[in-house]
Parts: sequence; C-alpha cells; structure tokens
Amino acid sequence: MNKKTEFIKKAAVTVILLTVFMSTFAFGVTEDYSTENDPLISLSYINGVLTPSFEKYVDDKVKSVSVDEIVAALMEDEGFKDYVASVIASQSGGGQSGSASSAEFVSLVLSAGKRITANGKCEVIVRSGKAAAFCKTSGVVKDISADKTLTNGENVITGDLIEVSYAGGAGIAALQNGTEVLIRGEFTIGE
Repeated sequence: MNKKTEFIKKAAVTVILLTVFMSTFAFGVTEDYSTENDPLISLSYINGVLTPSFEKYVDDKVKSVSVDEIVAALMEDEGFKDYVASVIASQSGGGQSGSASSAEFVSLVLSAGKRITANGKCEVIVRSGKAAAFCKTSGVVKDISADKTLTNGENVITGDLIEVSYAGGAGIAALQNGTEVLIRGEFTIGE
C-alpha cells in the first residue's frame, strides 16, 4: 500500500503543478491580448473608422464623375431603359397614346403597330426590331446616316439616325413587338 499511496501523492502533485502551469500560461496569454490583433471587427470600429472612410470614398467618386457619364452608364442598363420607357409611357396615357419631349435620347420599346409621330423636329434610332417610315408628304423622313429620304412604308435601317422634320403625320411605326428605339425631340406615341 505504500507504493499505492506514494503513486497517488505523485499524481496529485503532478495534477496540481499542471493546473498551476496552465493557469499561469492562460493568465499570461490574456494579459497580452489586444483588440488590434482581433480578426473580428467591432461595431465602434465600423462606425468610427470604416463608415466615414467609405462615405468619403463615395463622395470623392461622385464628385469625380460627370452627369453625362452617369446618364451614359445608366442608359447601358436594360432595366433602367425599361424603367424610363415605362415612366414615359405612364406619363403619356398608359402607353397607348400620348406625347413627350426630350432633349436627350430616351429608350422606348414599342409593340407592333405602335407609331411615333413627330410634333416638330424629332430624331429616332431603331436599335432592334423592325420599323418603317410613314409620312403624308415626301421628303420629311430622312435617313441621315444613309443620306437619303425615306418614303411612306419604307423600312428603317437598324442603327441609322432618322430625322423627322414634319409635325402631325410623319414618323416611324413598329412592325414587330419589342422594337427598341432611341428618340429625342417632341413626339407622340400612338396607334
């Protein structure tokens, strides 16, 4: 039994020494702990450092970009073009008919049978789909890109700049659904 008691004493001393050593080590580690080395970001750091620097970055970027660049970037986005077309259509009687005016090109998507009639000088570019010129008087619908005058019912070439210089009775008509056009000037959308 003597050996057994001696073994128990040695085991108890070893356990006590290990406990003291581990406690000292753990205390030393926590004393050197710093939030600078913490990989987690605190809310105060986000609010005090990240948010102001991000706001400054955004403000600098916004100040460095012109309105024309913003509009050009937005007009490349199909969703934005659809939104602009829907706003114009809603302001012009639900898209069935109405009128609008634009100093800049706006994008419209027309269904088959829809007509864009000039209310003065108007410029149109057919981006996709099919469209034809309509006019009561010859010489008022011009394909500026091809340097020619279009006659009533003549197809419009996709991508060409079309100028309509006659109010009330001249313009372009969509021949298929989903005909996308860019338009600038005073115009009426109707059937």
